[in-house]
Amino acid sequence: MIRIFIVLILLYYNPLLIMAKEIKYNHNSETISEIKKKVDFTILTPRKIPDDWTLDTKTTPWIMLHYMDSKDSKLMVAIDLRRGFPLSDEDFPHSQQFDINGNKGYFQEWIDSGEVDKYGDTITGGLLNWVQDGTYLEMNSSRLTKEKMLEIAWSMN
Repeated sequence: MIRIFIVLILLYYNPLLIMAKEIKYNHNSETISEIKKKVDFTILTPRKIPDDWTLDTKTTPWIMLHYMDSKDSKLMVAIDLRRGFPLSDEDFPHSQQFDINGNKGYFQEWIDSGEVDKYGDTITGGLLNWVQDGTYLEMNSSRLTKEKMLEIAWSMN
C-alpha cells in the first residue's frame, strides 16, 4: 500500500512521466534516442512544441533539430546543439540577456525584423544562444516571436 502511495505522489508531482509526447519525425530523420547514443554531450529537446509540427534532424557538422510546420513546408524554429563552451557578454554586445533555466542567454533580433520576406510572411524572432548542462544551444527563427522562442527555450531539458 505504501508503494502505491509513493508512486501516486511521484506521478502527481512529475506529470512528465505519464505525459510523454510522441515526436513526429520527417525525411527519415534519426531519432533523438539514436542521436544521444552517438554524441558525448547532453542532447536537450523542447517540451513545448505544437503537436502538429514535425522534426527533421541533421547530425553533420553538429546536431540540428529543425521543427517544421504541419505541411512540412516552413521551418518554424531551428535548434543547433554541440558540446558547450563558455559564453561571455563580449561575444554578444548587442543582445538582450535572459535567464534560461538558470543560465545566461543572449537574444539578438534579426536586422530585417518587421519586414516582409519573399513568401509574404513578416520576419520576426532572431537568434538565441545559451549553454545548458554542458551543451551549447543556438536557436533561430524568422517566424516565431522572441517570446515564443523564449518559451521553447525555457522548456528545454
